[in-house]
Amino acid sequence: MKIKYRISNDKRCKEINDLIQKEFPQMLKEKNPDLILVSGGDGAILHAIQEYNHFKVPFFGYGTGTLNFLMNELDLNKLKKLLEKLEKNESDSINLKTLETTKISVKVQKAKNTKIMKVGQAVNEVVLGSKLMGYHSFLINSQDGSFNNFEIKGSGICISTDLGSTGYNFNLGGAVLPLGSNMWSLIGIVCNRYLEDILPTNKITVENTSKRPGLSVYLDGVKQVFPISYGDKIIIQKGDTVILAFYNQKKFFEKRLDISSRYRKG
Repeated sequence: MKIKYRISNDKRCKEINDLIQKEFPQMLKEKNPDLILVSGGDGAILHAIQEYNHFKVPFFGYGTGTLNFLMNELDLNKLKKLLEKLEKNESDSINLKTLETTKISVKVQKAKNTKIMKVGQAVNEVVLGSKLMGYHSFLINSQDGSFNNFEIKGSGICISTDLGSTGYNFNLGGAVLPLGSNMWSLIGIVCNRYLEDILPTNKITVENTSKRPGLSVYLDGVKQVFPISYGDKIIIQKGDTVILAFYNQKKFFEKRLDISSRYRKG
C-alpha cells in the first residue's frame, strides 16, 4: 500500500513528523497514494480532505489534537508497526475499517447574469450568515418539495451532513443523524421562524432576499471569499464521497453515541 503523509506545522505533531521523516520518508513524496495519513486534530483532517480528496482514497487521522473525534488515538510505536504492515500489504492482520460520508457541494447563481459559480464543498456543514447578531432574509426551496418558497429571517442557516451533525449543528440544537443515512440537517440560527428539519440529500436553493451587506458562505467553519448579493441563489447539492479509515472504529461510534445521548442525561 502506498501512503502519503500530510506533514503538519502543528507543534503537537513533532513526534510523528520526526518518525515519518526518519522511518518513512517516501510518504512525504508519494504522488499516487492508496491512503492519506494526517496528524493533528479534527480541523487537520478536514483541511486534508479539501486538499487531497481528488485521489478518492481513505484518510487515516492520527490524533494529537483536543477532541480527536475524526482521528485515531494510538501510541506512536503502534502507529509505526501499523504503517509497516500497511506498506507490506499485510492487511489481513490489521483491523482497519472504513466509513463513507458525502460532502455538500455549494454553488452560487448570480442574480444579475444568472451565471452559476462554484464555491466549494463541505465535509461537516455549510453555514450561510455573517456575525452572530447579523440579520438577513432567505427564501428556501427544495427539490423534494419539503420547502416551497419558505421565507425566513435571522442570523443565518446551517446545513449539516450526517458526519458533521455532531458538531456545530448539534450545538444549535439540531439532530444527530445516523451515518450513511443520506440525510441533511437544516437548522436556523437566531431566526424569526422555527427551522429544524431533516431532509434527504437533494437539491436545496436558498435565495438571498435581503439587501443588507455581509452575507457569506462558510464551509466547515472557513469563510469563503465570495460576495453574496441581493437576489443571488445559493445552490446546495450532494457532493463528493469521503472515506475515513479507523484502526478502532468502535471508539468512533462510542463518541457519537455519547454526544447524541447528552440530551437524555440529567
